[in-house]
Amino acid sequence: MNEEKKEKVGVSSPEKEEIIWALLIDDNPDDRQLVLRELQKSFPRIKVQEIIDEQGFTAALNQGEFNLVITDYKLGWISGLEVLQRVKEKYPYCAVVMFTATGSEEIAVEAMKEGLDEYVLKSAKHFVRLPVAVRAALAKVMQRKKVDEMQKRLEESETKYRSLTENINDIIYAVNQEGVITYISPQVKRLGFSPEEFIGKSLSEIARNILEEDRERMLSDFAKVLQNGQERPTEYRFVSRDGSVHWLEDFGRVQYDQNGRPTGIISVLRDITKEKEAYEKLQQSLREKEVLLREIHHRVKNNMQIMASLLRLQARQAEDEKTMELFRESQARIRTMALVHERLYQSQDFSQIDFSDYIQHMALHLMSLYHERSKNVDLEIKSEGVKLDINKAIPCALLLNEIITNALKHAFPEAQPGKLSIVFEKKPKGKYSLQVKDNGIGLPLEIDLAKPETLGLQLITDLAFQLGGELKIYRNGGTSYELTFS
Repeated sequence: MNEEKKEKVGVSSPEKEEIIWALLIDDNPDDRQLVLRELQKSFPRIKVQEIIDEQGFTAALNQGEFNLVITDYKLGWISGLEVLQRVKEKYPYCAVVMFTATGSEEIAVEAMKEGLDEYVLKSAKHFVRLPVAVRAALAKVMQRKKVDEMQKRLEESETKYRSLTENINDIIYAVNQEGVITYISPQVKRLGFSPEEFIGKSLSEIARNILEEDRERMLSDFAKVLQNGQERPTEYRFVSRDGSVHWLEDFGRVQYDQNGRPTGIISVLRDITKEKEAYEKLQQSLREKEVLLREIHHRVKNNMQIMASLLRLQARQAEDEKTMELFRESQARIRTMALVHERLYQSQDFSQIDFSDYIQHMALHLMSLYHERSKNVDLEIKSEGVKLDINKAIPCALLLNEIITNALKHAFPEAQPGKLSIVFEKKPKGKYSLQVKDNGIGLPLEIDLAKPETLGLQLITDLAFQLGGELKIYRNGGTSYELTFS
């Protein structure tokens, strides 16, 4: 074996993108393929050996050329718990992740007690969590190995202990059983404090520098480590002397005397601020891209269907003298939908658009389109900062387009002066209110609002229904539309 393979047992740092040597133990070939696909997307340099029987597992265990094990719980020839026990017994610093659909909360708890590093439910929506769990498991065993090695050196020599802690990037500190800090490495200066400012003070005093929403949890985790003797990593935000906030990962381990009595805790503090910021940016980017891609594929298809339907409906009514008017109406409708996508693509948030801003652009476009009829009409819009997701934005936009178009075409004959007002507001309990009113001649009394025959009124009624809203139409002093939806 070459030198590369000699280093396989242990933990490779995901941050350095070292090769991960993994055993994948699962009876189901389809599941193995899905796992391989997810792992290879996140870890291009991963090397996976598939294990399907006892013979293969025993051989791999004897060779020891792996640092990660992903196992199902229910296997035809062995249980996931036995896989965990045998791996951890021989290679305690090998990360083990149980990825199963047959386990339970009790099994998960039992496995964690046996040293399981991560537990992920096997389902379609959880496959994408597997790479995250693998990173966490590798980081966890790496941290555990670091703490164990540190403890061994501390037991061998106080000199080696201080030499080690003072020459690594992480902050090391020791707390006695009363919660008083007895040692902290010089790396604490990176937070703007000297070791002398911490040594001799209680952990509760130092916790005043932890953000209030994290403080209680941090102290609770510390108490649990001391009481239960379990390794318990915790994360919290710490305010440095200059006021900047640092995300810290605190990994503590109980120290015992020769009689097995706990004497305190040794902890490793790692500044994970950059990792947190990068992770949050990545999550935000993934959320935005997921929404964008889903909506682009879905909405483009739907919009094409809507356009086809509109053109088909207008074709039924087409007569030579009305052809241009029908095309103008179709143009306005298509533009209405296109403008929704345009505003969405220009937005920083792909999941919703500023509908208040959208109304301004759409209304001005329609006023321009029907300039000869609207040149004496005053437009008033009252709406500010109201946002809609795309599922509501498109039908609401089409409905508003039909109302404004009807008003500009019919409410003010012979370019008579008038006023068109639009009010769009967000109400309590997640409801929205849209009011469009003109002071024109009003809808003719012979039009049956319950059974409209014109295409425009039909669309208004249908779109209000699609929004799940309540539509009211009034004919006093002009025409007024009031729509409430959630």
